Amino acid sequence: MKRIKIYTLLLFILISTNLTHALDAIEKPQTQKVYDLFSGTISEKQGQLILKHCTIAKYPYPLHFNHPEDEKRIRNLLQQDPHFWLNLRASAYSENKEYHLIVDGIAEIHPQASCHLTELLSNLDKL
Repeated sequence: MKRIKIYTLLLFILISTNLTHALDAIEKPQTQKVYDLFSGTISEKQGQLILKHCTIAKYPYPLHFNHPEDEKRIRNLLQQDPHFWLNLRASAYSENKEYHLIVDGIAEIHPQASCHLTELLSNLDKL
């Protein structure tokens, strides 16, 4: 009789513990960070890397990096030859009415090229 009570008590503890963890998982769902692709050229202003978006407006996004090696790679590219454009996996946020990008990775690098329409059109005159 004592064994049945002990087994019942243990079973109750196991079930209630698992339910507690299950309820925590349901109440606190894991949120995955979603990243978009942002295309543009890179410049530097007062030590801050800026992505000039590949649109006619060339909106400037100050860059912040999840991985320091990505920032180092971009700075090295700027020193070697600043004429390139790239696609960054990043998420945008607004601070003081200015959009910033949190960069999670470099998706593509296009050396010796520009993605800005104005630069492409000005190069047509040279052909």
